[in-house]
Amino acid sequence: MRIDAIFTDLDAHTLDPARPRATKIGVSSGRIIGFDEELDGISADRVESLGGATVLPGFNDVHCHTTWYGLTLASVDVTAMPGGLPDVYAALEKAAAVTPAGEWIEATGFAHRDYDGQYPELSRLDEITGDRPLFMRQTSGHAAIVNTAAMKFAGILDADFTDPIGGKVVRDAAGHPTGLVEETAQGLVQDLIRPYSLDTIVDALDLATAQYAREGITSFGECGIAYGWIGHSPIEISAYLRAREEGKLRARAQLMPQADGLHPIAANSADGFGIGLDAGLRTGLGDDMISIGPVKFFMDGAMSGETAALRENYEGSDHPGYLQADAEELWQRILDTYASGWSLAVHAIGDAAVDAAIANIVEAQTRFGRRAVPNRIEHAGLVHDEHLETLATHGIAVTPQAAFAEAIGDGMNRSLGPERRRLLYRAKSFVDAGVLLPGSSDRPCADGTALRGIGAFVTRATREGDVMGAASERLSPAEAVAAYTSVAAIASGQGAEKGTLSRGKLADFVALDAHPAEVAPADIADIPVRATVLGGAFTHDAR
Repeated sequence: MRIDAIFTDLDAHTLDPARPRATKIGVSSGRIIGFDEELDGISADRVESLGGATVLPGFNDVHCHTTWYGLTLASVDVTAMPGGLPDVYAALEKAAAVTPAGEWIEATGFAHRDYDGQYPELSRLDEITGDRPLFMRQTSGHAAIVNTAAMKFAGILDADFTDPIGGKVVRDAAGHPTGLVEETAQGLVQDLIRPYSLDTIVDALDLATAQYAREGITSFGECGIAYGWIGHSPIEISAYLRAREEGKLRARAQLMPQADGLHPIAANSADGFGIGLDAGLRTGLGDDMISIGPVKFFMDGAMSGETAALRENYEGSDHPGYLQADAEELWQRILDTYASGWSLAVHAIGDAAVDAAIANIVEAQTRFGRRAVPNRIEHAGLVHDEHLETLATHGIAVTPQAAFAEAIGDGMNRSLGPERRRLLYRAKSFVDAGVLLPGSSDRPCADGTALRGIGAFVTRATREGDVMGAASERLSPAEAVAAYTSVAAIASGQGAEKGTLSRGKLADFVALDAHPAEVAPADIADIPVRATVLGGAFTHDAR
């Protein structure tokens, strides 16, 4: 018998209790055909030595924004610039010098917490950019900074302008816009830039997934495509198909349409089909490389900008954040969507939003049953003890990002105060309660390197030397690895195909210089990735 490849000289931690370790992996037609003694007498077209590397199942980031991340790689980067706001202004000046008059300047990575809570002055931005409209996205993605030219084009300066539902144009004490636009108000400006062309999106996917391969990522969940302020084109799926056809998609993608695109469908009344996408597209369509996942709903905003909806006011503040829409309207749309065959991925960060998200998902499942692809609460930033059993009993997954700890953990701790911070972006409590906890980064809202995410689960370390939330929420290295591999696959409804190294599953794995449990927790992020293998083929090879 002859197969495609045998990978040798490795120490595989399979995460499959039936065979926890292996030293050889055989691959045929993109899947694992056997291990060690099962390969005796079998020859292969390729024999690949991994030089004694530690091998794990390929990493799976179930909540990221890949197109957006790829676009940031070609934008002006103003992330935590060492010289403060003067460095931000200098970077924009450099961009303006090479941007034709009237053309857009796009920047990314701004976080006011990196600049002592300060935002750029609108007058200074206008001086730098002139008639070139500016769109500078905050790291969280829930706010952006724009100049006067952009606001003029978007109609924000019109006398009869009113804030859109679920968003706000921030104004000073005199009522003048400051240039900061929050949540859905961003769309007023973004819609002047979008839709991006397919060529642009394919190029972004090429850049982004090449980086994923270098980090050992073999699967990801694209959380919000095609519609709303988080989408890039109404035909964004076509860009993924083209990227695949052109060899520019180096990881498996589960695509989650943004709920703004759902609309009534004139199906037969017997089908009970309320709202959806044209042609009956729904969760589950696709193959091993590109598939359609849950619908992404926004229940609230972000903790970092204090727009997430809390039960009580933010510490030292007079407001608790807000929901993205009327609670009754959100409830009805979520139920209609679920009744029409979609799984749900509900963005809920504040505890008031989490309360509503859990209640809505439980009601949907009680009425219409569970889905093969589990329902999820995206971020689950502030979850009370009372919810843990409910989440576990109903099989609802949660995606809190440990990767937030370093950049914005200190600020979120302060926003909640000493009494509530223990509830912030929990992890160990979920694992101990039996709640599905897949690994995710929300990239580019945080550093999306999978090993950095695994390390952050273990340390929860913040930039100021504290921990995000409670130290008791730290995971062990083994639990953190499982979150990014086996649990991620189950939470995506794909546990039968990947997540462990098992005979018959997809041959997706990463070769590392060391196992995360073998190094100091602070060093996990820096473990070199020797190789990444997708379906038995190298997407990254640094042997």
